Formats: sequence, C-alpha cells, structure tokens
Amino acid sequence: MDFGYSDEQLQLKETLREFAEREIVPIQDKMDRDAEYPLDTVKKLGKMGMLGMPFPKEYGGAGLDYVTYVMAVEEISKLCPSHGVIVQTHNALCCWPIFTYGTEEQKQKYLPDLLSGNKIGAFGLTEPNAGTDAAMQQTIAEDKGDHWLLNGSKIFISGGGIADVYVVMAMTDQSKGTKGISAFIVEKGMPGFYKGKTEDKMGIRGSIASELVFDDCVVPKENLLGGLGKGFKVAMTSLDVGRLGIAAQALGIAQGGFDRTVEYMKHREQFGKKLSGFQAMAFEMAELETKIDGARLLLYKAADIRERGLPDTTVSAAKAKLACSTTAMEVTVKAVQFHGGYGYIRDLPIERYMRDAKITEIYEGTSEVMKLVISGQIFKKDKKQVKEEKQPVVLCDTAEELIEALKDVKKDEIICSGGRGFKRTEDLQLVKDLAQAVGGSVGASRGAVSMGWIDEQYQVGLTGRTVTPDIYFACGISGMNQHLAGMKEASVIVAINKNPKAAIFKAADYGIVGDVYEVLPQLIEKWGK
Repeated sequence: MDFGYSDEQLQLKETLREFAEREIVPIQDKMDRDAEYPLDTVKKLGKMGMLGMPFPKEYGGAGLDYVTYVMAVEEISKLCPSHGVIVQTHNALCCWPIFTYGTEEQKQKYLPDLLSGNKIGAFGLTEPNAGTDAAMQQTIAEDKGDHWLLNGSKIFISGGGIADVYVVMAMTDQSKGTKGISAFIVEKGMPGFYKGKTEDKMGIRGSIASELVFDDCVVPKENLLGGLGKGFKVAMTSLDVGRLGIAAQALGIAQGGFDRTVEYMKHREQFGKKLSGFQAMAFEMAELETKIDGARLLLYKAADIRERGLPDTTVSAAKAKLACSTTAMEVTVKAVQFHGGYGYIRDLPIERYMRDAKITEIYEGTSEVMKLVISGQIFKKDKKQVKEEKQPVVLCDTAEELIEALKDVKKDEIICSGGRGFKRTEDLQLVKDLAQAVGGSVGASRGAVSMGWIDEQYQVGLTGRTVTPDIYFACGISGMNQHLAGMKEASVIVAINKNPKAAIFKAADYGIVGDVYEVLPQLIEKWGK
C-alpha cells in the first residue's frame, strides 16, 4: 500500500497547475459571468492527453491509471471546477461506455477523435421525469429496419449542444422496465437531433447544461451500444466511473477553497492579530483539513479498486462521492464565513467555490442515493436466505383459476395499481374498474403518474406511498425496485404482466402471464360470482 505520488504523477500535477494558472484563471471571471463554454482551453487539455486519460494508447488514449485520472481532475478543479467536470464527463460518461461496451468498429470510429480531444463527448440520461429515478425513461427508440427512430428529450445535459458525440438512453421496449432501455451513440448533426433550452445555472457555469431534443431522430442501426436492452446497465456502470470524477472535482473544490482561506487568514488582521492567530478559527481549519485528507483517502482507494477490477467498485465510488461532496460544501461554506463580507462578493473567487460545490451533492447520484447504495451494501440479505424465505410465484392460466387460488385470502383491504404496461393513458381505466369490482382502492406506479393518469398522492413506491394491504394487484407493472419498495410488505401480491421475465413475478405470490387488456376484463366480470 503506497500513499505517495510517483514522479510522473507529481510532474503531471505541476503541469496541470501551471496550465490552469496560465490558461484558465485569466478567463474564469468572464466564463462564470457569461456562462461561456471554454472550448479553446478544453481542446488544449485534449492535446495534453486529459480527454483520454484511462484508455489504451492503441485507441489514442493516454494509458493512465484511475488514480492518476482522479488526481488530474482534482488538480484541475482546484482552480476551475467547470473544466474539471468537462474533463470528467467526457472521459467517464462518453468515452468509457464506448470503450467498454462498443464493438471494435464503434471503438475505431469514435475513440481516436474523442480521446485526442478532436471531438467532445456527452451523456444523455436525465429526463424531466427521470432524474434520480433513472429507470423512468420516456425517450423512445423505434426499430425501423435499417435505422432507429428516436423521439423524446433529455435535460440538464453537460455539454449539450457543444459536444459532437453523445451516449443516449432510450426505451426500446416499454413493457420490460429497465430491461427495455437501450443505449445509442448519437452524433451532432444527425437528422432530427437538436439542442433545446440552455439552463442558467447557479454554479459550474462554464460547463453548459442544455436540453436535447429528438424529433424523429434517425440513428444508424449499427449505433446501438452494448446490445438491445442493455442500456440501463451501460448507464449505471458508467455512473460508477463518473462518480469517481465527480468526487475528484468536489475534492478539488474543497482543497482550492481551503488553500485560499489559509492564505487569507495568514494576512487578514482583526483586533490586532492575524485571523490564523484566533484559536477557534484555527481549530476549525484543522478539522476541515482532516476531513479533506480523509475524503481523499476514500477517493484514491475507490480509484485503486477500479484500477484493479475488484468487486466493490460501486460502493467504494459511492462512499468517495458522498465524502468528497459533503466535504466540499462544508469547506466552502466555512471559507465564505471566514472571509466575512469579502467572501460574499465577487471580487474574490470564494463565493464561486461555494456555488460550484453544491452541484457535487446532486448530479451523477444525489447524496441521498449514495447513502442508499452504501446502506444497501451494509444491510443486504444473504441470497440463500432470501431464496429460503420467498416461495416461487404460483402462476395461474385463467382469471377463474386465480380467483379460486385467492378464495381463502383475507380481503379486507385490496389495492389495484397500474403501470406503463398499458399503451394509452385512458386504458388505465381498467385498473379503476378492477378496484371497484373487488371493493378495493387504486394505486399507481410512478410510470402511471408520469402519464397523467392519476394524482401523485396515489403513487406507490420509494418516492411515493408505502402500503400493506391484504392483496396488492400489480397490473402492467414491471416491478422495478423503486415500486417494490412501497408494496413488498403486502400480505399477498398478484402480478399481471405479459412479460414472463418481469421482475414483479419474483416478488409476487400469485400471477398471470398475460395481456392486461384480456385478463383484467375477465377478472372484473368473474370476481364475486
């Protein structure tokens, strides 16, 4: 275990520091004030190898390891977090998925220009109804034989409209939940693809965040990335890598704000002595430096785990991002406080560090999601134990058979919920009719709520209600973890879905593999007879 930098790493740190002071610092105020994307300096970083760091030289990459990668992003972010996140997004969220999941033809076509910085990359996942709950994708990709046709939109896309190459997630089969999401390589200038609104952000204003619009966007068949239905895996594993970069950006912000505060305290005098001479303030700075060093150890450990291909990449990245982003906010808020009135005005860059820090607790997985990931690892059940506790679902062939199976089940409280397995919003009336027939109430998946079928107060799931009825009918619901979290304590779960591999059947006690348009009318007709 080595806690020191190599000579090559120290040289790179110095080179990046000199570059930032010479090329970036002079443009920072204007970049922040006018929200200008710093394309010229980004291209120069590309020529230095910073846009292809952890990739093999055979594709034009720099061949660096992940520890060096996070060190570089941290160093850049000490002086300019906007440049830091641009480098991170390009490396982790565009180049990495193409390198990891792309065919050899895709790698040869896209990586040389991306890794050299000739072209800029971006990542299209977030949508108005698919933020933290990334599984709620509504952008659709239709197979048209010789091409794909994309329709929908993405929001808050870093580099949107600036980038040349995008890794974009879209639904290829809405009935399959996360297994119906696929990834595509979309190029700037493809027919039907254009930039929408550019956001006016609080911080990292040099990293443009824009809407992407797909209006019958024609994407070549060969631009499917990672295989049909593999998009959610592509997205989640890419975010694991991305969180290392965001943690590094946050760490750079913390260290940069801390260093400037140290210098200020050494020179600023009040009550006849330097601020550094006030023990209360000095002690707080000691605590902050300890937190920065602790966060750095978590980050570098996570980068080393990624480099060595160990199994804890997801949790270690989550810990690093949580620690570094929390530290960045704590340090920069205190830095503004210690600068007093000067910390609140734009004559000094301290207030910018605080504005830039906040986003690190939000994008590429909020701090709350990081805690979910970490706590899930802490309290995960042994797979063998889960298998012993849960009996296999009893599948019925007909509505009559299901009703017979449920005849001895308590029915004081029944909830009937609908999801995105219905083709049209108005078709979800079938779920309301079923609820009336069985004497129950209505619930909904987040997908049904997003379709405008029912008010958000009826939503069941992690971001909605938790329910414990005697019987829970899940109609046209794929069974994503977000929904399961709200209904898994029901006494009996009944799943109705045409996809026999839908995750809901793993949680269900009874079920029918069939079309909701055929099964629900039969249940409505025969219930109680």
